[in-house]
Amino acid sequence: MRRVTFAVCIALGVGLLSACGGDDDSENSDRAGGRTAVYFGWLLGTREPAAVAIEVDRADDRGMSRVRAYVCDGRGEPAGMAVWFGGSVDAGATTEPGARARLTSAGGDEELVLDYVAEGRVQGSFTDDRGARRQFAAYPAIDGAGIYEVSLSQDLTYKGVSTDGNELAATADENGRTTGTITTAGGEKVRFAVQSLALATPARLAARGLPTDYGRYRAVNQVPGEYVAVIAPGGSHWLGRSGNVRAGQSGANIIGLDKKC
Repeated sequence: MRRVTFAVCIALGVGLLSACGGDDDSENSDRAGGRTAVYFGWLLGTREPAAVAIEVDRADDRGMSRVRAYVCDGRGEPAGMAVWFGGSVDAGATTEPGARARLTSAGGDEELVLDYVAEGRVQGSFTDDRGARRQFAAYPAIDGAGIYEVSLSQDLTYKGVSTDGNELAATADENGRTTGTITTAGGEKVRFAVQSLALATPARLAARGLPTDYGRYRAVNQVPGEYVAVIAPGGSHWLGRSGNVRAGQSGANIIGLDKKC
């Protein structure tokens, strides 16, 4: 059964930022055990879809939380972006008036400001490498939303797994239509169908209020390889890039899939 995924937010349990911590092994355990909160949201004020996914670990005994974030859209270079952030912040302090936390991107040219971090939402702004600043509000991820490692094979089969254990299986056709299922870490199956923006006609894009120039990215879309993608609730959007985005080295090939098309 297809689920309606928009305009729904599920609050996480109390104690999101209470004490925990540890090395990489314990971090993976934290994610699997629900000790890392995952949020999904959109950058505001853009014509093109641009998403932000944020992971916040519970605070350690010093009150610091490890944060990872990925901001991306479905456009290629030079207009597009695939930006990774990581660091430790005093997330609890952001609930105080006027307090905020700042993260610099892996590439060093972008900034993510967290104005408010709590169990119900993460709110702040993203500043790109040209100095343009956009606000965002991200809410607890539902229906498989999150940050995914995705592979695309020569036969246009997608497989992927999110940082918090959701699994993705999908198949694309040559016209850019992709259908599949997300199986959440809790065992729920969410079916979806989306269309490549790069393979949609300008008329179809315009009819849905999207920029009509996505066709310029046709050659770097549906290219077999490895990608890091933000996937929206219910699989309604996939946005991301190939390459080692965590090191600030994103590739040229893109994922830009949108249910509206």
